[in-house]
Amino acid sequence: MGDFDEKPSPARGEAKWLEIHDAALLLEAARTYRPAPDKGGWRPVPFAYELIATFVLTGGRESEVLGLEVDDVSLDRGVVTFRPNKWRRLKTATSHRSVPLWPQLREALERYLAEHPPSRLLLPSYRTGEEAMLTDFRKLPDAVAVRAGWKPGEIRSKIFRHTYCAARLQTVDQGAPVSTYTVAREMGHGGEAMVRKVYGHLGQVRHRAEPMEYRVEQHAAKLGARWEALSRGGFGTAIGTTA
Repeated sequence: MGDFDEKPSPARGEAKWLEIHDAALLLEAARTYRPAPDKGGWRPVPFAYELIATFVLTGGRESEVLGLEVDDVSLDRGVVTFRPNKWRRLKTATSHRSVPLWPQLREALERYLAEHPPSRLLLPSYRTGEEAMLTDFRKLPDAVAVRAGWKPGEIRSKIFRHTYCAARLQTVDQGAPVSTYTVAREMGHGGEAMVRKVYGHLGQVRHRAEPMEYRVEQHAAKLGARWEALSRGGFGTAIGTTA
C-alpha cells in the first residue's frame, strides 16, 4: 500500500495509492460486501464491487465515473468512454476519451447490467425517488475498506485514479512495456508530464501482464493473513450505505 501514514503534499509528498495486491484485496472486499438491510426507506447500494472496479480499472475521476451512462460502456468495441453529458462536465478537452474495457471490468459490468439493469446512468442513485448521480460516495468505500483492514477515511476516489496509473504502467503492450503516452491519454491528459511527475508511482511489487487486473488469487502469498481474515468475514463491521 502506498504510504498511507503520510498526507500528500502538493510540493513534495507522494499522493496516496494502492499497490496491486492491496487493490486486489479491496476489490475482493467489495465483491463479497453485503450492504446492511434497508433503513428508513433508503435502498442499499447494490453495486459496491462494480463501482470500485470501474474506478480502479478505468482511472476515471470521481465525477467522470459517477456520471457514466450505460451507453458509455461498449461491450462490442471493448471500451469505456468518458464524455460530457447532462449529469456532469469533463475537466478538460482531453478528458473526452475512451479507455479499454478490461476483462475483469467487463465480467463485473456484464453481470451487473443483466441483474440490475439501470435506465440511463450506469451507477445511479435513487435516494430522491428519481434517477440521479450518486453523491454520498464516502460511506461506500469506508464500508468496503473496513472489511479489508483499512480505517474509515483512508480510501477515497483519488486513490483509485493513482492506483490505475501505477498499475497500468506495469502492463505490457505486444510484449513491450506500455508507453507513458498511452497511459497519459487514458488518464485524460494532453501530455506525459502529469503521469511522470504525479501519477507514476513505483510499487514494491512488480506484476507484468497484458491486461489491467487485480485478481486477489494472484497475490495470495503477498496478502497472506489479510486475505484469510477477509475470507473469514473481514476485519470489522461494514458500514451501511444507501443509494
